[in-house]
Amino acid sequence: MQNDTYNYIIAGGQEGKDRLNVLSGVMSPYTKELLLKCGLKEGSHFLDNGCGGGNVAIMVAEIVGNKGKVVGTDKDADIIKLAEKDAAQKGLKNIQFTNTSAYELNYQKEFDIVYARFLLSHLIDPEIALQKMKEAANRGGKIIIEDIQFSGHFCYPANAAFDKYVQLYTAAVKQKGADANIGPGLPELLKQAGIQNISFDVIQPTFQAGEGKWMAYITLDKIKASVIEEGLATEGEITELLLALENFTKDTNSIISLPRIFRVFGTVV
Repeated sequence: MQNDTYNYIIAGGQEGKDRLNVLSGVMSPYTKELLLKCGLKEGSHFLDNGCGGGNVAIMVAEIVGNKGKVVGTDKDADIIKLAEKDAAQKGLKNIQFTNTSAYELNYQKEFDIVYARFLLSHLIDPEIALQKMKEAANRGGKIIIEDIQFSGHFCYPANAAFDKYVQLYTAAVKQKGADANIGPGLPELLKQAGIQNISFDVIQPTFQAGEGKWMAYITLDKIKASVIEEGLATEGEITELLLALENFTKDTNSIISLPRIFRVFGTVV
């Protein structure tokens, strides 16, 4: 199941961790606000499905304290080791990372909050992962999903290299059988899974300077192998595109957004 239905187009391991560290730095205040709004508190039991470099799991472990419990799962064994190293450096004893596919969670009514960020848009069968997440939640527990509508990405002024990046990312995900524009469909997906009291909001961090502005360039660099492998562009074309996108990002007058991010949450009854 894991190989057939889980096709992540972004480089993993240390490369992936470096990118996720930048992304998490940008997203941290937004995600923290969402989790607290949804009931995260001292003593909570929290599952981060597809935890990547563990940034959210580590942030949560610091909030829930020794009375709480945090589990982070990811199919990338190398990135799990890096997350474990980060947690150990912080001296956290209430957190555990496991090398587990999103489809192979095996928890039953163990967590107050079950969470996934930027995971379902990479899955061929997000319904299966969502069902596993639901099973892992306590009765009355929360399911929280943050994921993207990649076509909602924008920049100013118009830029051909940025538009090509958005096109290539979306096409590469589609050719892997997943949906880079899953965001607007998430409320219905949760409804079909039997999750109740569903709400959502939408955010879109946008930058004229700083690390967040570089996410498009960094992401293009980390998907280039998949784009070339899928025959969507040649290595030479990607090199030229990266240079053009780098120059656009360096322009102090340009503005670049993250993808449109849907934050959807509901209750397991």
